[in-house]
Amino acid sequence: MNAGPREQELLAEFQNKRERIQLTWSKITELAAEATEHKLVLEALDKVDKGRKCFRLVGDVLVERTVGETMPAVKKNKENLEATINTLQQQLNSQKKDLTEFQTKHNIRVRTESEVAAEEAAKAKEAAKAKAASAQGVLVSKS
Repeated sequence: MNAGPREQELLAEFQNKRERIQLTWSKITELAAEATEHKLVLEALDKVDKGRKCFRLVGDVLVERTVGETMPAVKKNKENLEATINTLQQQLNSQKKDLTEFQTKHNIRVRTESEVAAEEAAKAKEAAKAKAASAQGVLVSKS
């Protein structure tokens, strides 16, 4: 059963759409973890004297500042992360909708592992029945 070139192109496009969704989801997860770290840092710094010195990693450089100078920058970074997450979430929803429409338009159905296993089991059962049927013979005894 050989899929035609058009079917292969559709399948490749479908897989690309699914991969883009996975990449977007991974990026959202990564940025959400960073936003959580920023939140924890802000909670920790909130309990500390604003004049106390602290260190902040900016790119690859460790910078010495005061807590009062650092907190606004960390808050701004957290807000930027949250805005980016919201934008990516909208892109993800759009990508999912596009994939669903593509699937419906081209009548693409994704089989789950359990469906594949059930089909293979049914084929094996049919093969066993066919083998058993061909092995039936006539028993003749000498009298």
